[in-house]
Amino acid sequence: MRYSRIKRNQTKKRYATFLLVVLLGFAVIYVAFAGTLGKFVSNLILPLISSENKNNTGNNDDDPVLTIPDTTEEPSKDTAKVTETLKANALTMYAIQMNAFSDKSNAEAFAQELKSKGGAGYILDDGFYRVIAIGFKNEQDAKQVREELKADGIESHVYKIATAGANMSITATRDNVSAISSAYELWEEKYYSLEDIILNLDKGNISSSEAYNNIKEIKTELEAKRDQLKELYDNQNNNNIVLAGLVTLYENSCLSLDKILSINSMDKVAISSEIKYTYVDMLMQYMDYMEQITK
Repeated sequence: MRYSRIKRNQTKKRYATFLLVVLLGFAVIYVAFAGTLGKFVSNLILPLISSENKNNTGNNDDDPVLTIPDTTEEPSKDTAKVTETLKANALTMYAIQMNAFSDKSNAEAFAQELKSKGGAGYILDDGFYRVIAIGFKNEQDAKQVREELKADGIESHVYKIATAGANMSITATRDNVSAISSAYELWEEKYYSLEDIILNLDKGNISSSEAYNNIKEIKTELEAKRDQLKELYDNQNNNNIVLAGLVTLYENSCLSLDKILSINSMDKVAISSEIKYTYVDMLMQYMDYMEQITK
């Protein structure tokens, strides 16, 4: 019995020694492997973190980007660059559509007749040739005119025309940022002022000569801003479609106003018709510009 107990004790000691050796071996392997594993995980994660940091710039890649270089080489407080977001508003018009044709020549004949009566006579081609008489910023104004025409036995439809808008990231000096920002504000303000002129002229609140002079004042303001924008564009090293398109928008708007000013200021019907036409046409110019910079 005593021999058996001694033998069992010796076996337990050898087993314990074996377990200790095995555990120490695992510990050494674990330390070595943990170091290797740690390096492996670090090498795997660091590039991902670096990639996230590079990509997380805070800019929206979908927004148009406009960078305006300054003309001076020496940096100063006045020429320090800033990055800001500018907004060009989405604009909407509720137009009175007098008729729609599948044949262009019929639409043109109808448009000329409408113009002779003081309507816009604008032909909007979207698969049909829609002849527009007048446009309004407010939908209720358009609906009211439609009802008045209906009471006189004239059928018409309210046709909604809507443009896109855009948020733009611009990097430039504060003065240049202000120049670009005010360009969008000025254009929209002067554009909508055409509707006021139309309504006041048709209601008899102002004469055709006064309407003519109002158009001349608008054109003068747009020309001054156009020249400022052209100077900024000429100082660029690259062809930025945002600024280039804005210059073109101003140029086309001035040309449209020139057509009004080419009419005899005493001809109320012709003046009224051309202002209505220009009011629709300038919105289509703005729509084209928005599509150009947001596509």
